[in-house]
Amino acid sequence: MAAQLPERTFPLASRARRAHADVALTASGASAAPAKTRHNWLLYAFLFFLPLQNLQTGYMPNLGGGLNFLNIGFASALLGAWYCRGSIARWSSVQTWILVYAGYAIMSMYIGFGNVQSDTSDHFNILKDALLAIMIVFLVQMSVTDWSSLKRVILVTTLPLPYILKVTWSEHASVSSWHYSDALRISGTFSLLGANEYASFCVTMAIVMFGLVLAANLSLRWRLWLIASIACVVLGVVWAYSRTAYIALMLGAIAVLLLWRGRLKMILPLFLAALILPAVMPASVVERFDSTTIEEGKRDESTEMRFAFWQLAIGNFAEHPLFGSGYHTFHHHEINPYNMDTHNFFMRELTEKGLVGISITIALLLSIALACWRTMSDAPSGSLAYALGLGMVGAWLALLLSNCFGDRFTYYPMIGYFWAYLGLTLKAREFVLAERKPAADAGATVATAPAKPRFAQPRSARGQA
Repeated sequence: MAAQLPERTFPLASRARRAHADVALTASGASAAPAKTRHNWLLYAFLFFLPLQNLQTGYMPNLGGGLNFLNIGFASALLGAWYCRGSIARWSSVQTWILVYAGYAIMSMYIGFGNVQSDTSDHFNILKDALLAIMIVFLVQMSVTDWSSLKRVILVTTLPLPYILKVTWSEHASVSSWHYSDALRISGTFSLLGANEYASFCVTMAIVMFGLVLAANLSLRWRLWLIASIACVVLGVVWAYSRTAYIALMLGAIAVLLLWRGRLKMILPLFLAALILPAVMPASVVERFDSTTIEEGKRDESTEMRFAFWQLAIGNFAEHPLFGSGYHTFHHHEINPYNMDTHNFFMRELTEKGLVGISITIALLLSIALACWRTMSDAPSGSLAYALGLGMVGAWLALLLSNCFGDRFTYYPMIGYFWAYLGLTLKAREFVLAERKPAADAGATVATAPAKPRFAQPRSARGQA
């Protein structure tokens, strides 16, 4: 048998081998050194003070003309976002519906100027503040460029919670009583808002943090901090005595548990927890629930007035069915002799913005739900992206319920963090897809690489002795 000759080297074969090596190197992520992360410290400061309305009104100067903390903080954070050179996620329709919602709200404001004659000088500033809160979703996306900056935003939003608990405890201790009365209702750091708005903020925080603790593979230090954060806001919900917030918190938490890896077997433990919960809750909380009834003649004043407001809203909608009476007009005495809000966000959208406005609002809310669901579905189980999507689905359900009994969509201290977490959810899915693409491309390149020509193969592979 003839001796086997050593393998000959050909230029074409060498180039092919180098190409395969380059593909493997790229797939492993070792071909390029990671760029240094740019952090938007101005955004971090802005988010930290966002729910601390007591500090904004008590210690921060108001320059007049609408130049308050929100405007200056937002503008500063926007400069920081440009410095970070981040981008806005392109895969979701949320961005488009936000812009449509904002554009129609501005048009609705001018419609309102023609339908009410009493003081409307504050309408512009109120709308501006409401829209800036929504635009936080863009600020966060432009500032978050990797997983490190994403986790840092989450951390920053939890840092104010111990201080918020301290303020809440001080207020609660000054009015606490064994039996319920309206004097027990406190608003924490929300000095210009009420107990319902404060409780809604706490519900959003609790559900999102619960999703992170439950579904993300985080370090023990992170888990302990998030659990402490949940305790801070759950106590806020309890002491705010908001019946809607109690139900919304339970709804969101149950949704997170049942959606987590399809754990329908959690239904029985949840049912048992619902039976045990009234026995361990303070008597004043139980009394707050017992006072709730919709039977005519037995309703408390809060429930009774809601029915009166809704009847007025329906009558106003009948007069302006297509475009509504205009933004922020329902409380004007020309329309509502009580000079009060509808105490139902969807009813207010209908009566002030008409069929066009309510359709846009519903489309925006559905696009948010779809974006969060897609993030949860596309992300690997146990990842931060999966946990964010899961928590936001629960928070979305709670927000939907809360808005049936008041405005939980407008005020920036209350809703700002919801939009920040939505921005993180959009970026998290973008990161997951970006990480998945190089590996898929590398596999496709290797699988479709042309076979070596026969002359470039070793003699043994050609079947020669």
